[in-house]
Amino acid sequence: MDTIDEKIIKMLSANARESFATIGKSVDLSAPAVGKRVKQLEDKGFILGYSLRLNHEKLGVNVKAYINLKIHQSSTLRTAYNQIKYLDEVQRCDRITGEDSLCILAYFKSNKELVILLERISQYGVPNTSIILES
Repeated sequence: MDTIDEKIIKMLSANARESFATIGKSVDLSAPAVGKRVKQLEDKGFILGYSLRLNHEKLGVNVKAYINLKIHQSSTLRTAYNQIKYLDEVQRCDRITGEDSLCILAYFKSNKELVILLERISQYGVPNTSIILES
């Protein structure tokens, strides 16, 4: 990876939909040359994918929470992780070190939805919840 690749990555990080022509003007390359470099960065694993940023508040998300889950038995950790990470409300589910086994970031339309999720995941362990006030 060279400085041009770094500039391309920086521009795509700011706006993944930036045109190759616009990027090319910034790095003194043609649009096809930028496209080729982006493809190489993808093939080499530097670029893993592209994502969509949403305005969650406009979509009705009123409650965001981190939930640390202390698993009851180590034998249920893999099962809990594989079940929880695919729940609709869950944005992230990370296996972590320490007393807690999982750290979950989840979004909800109401506190009632949060309570429902907490009841659902309590079969795997003891949740400790922190509501996000600002982000």
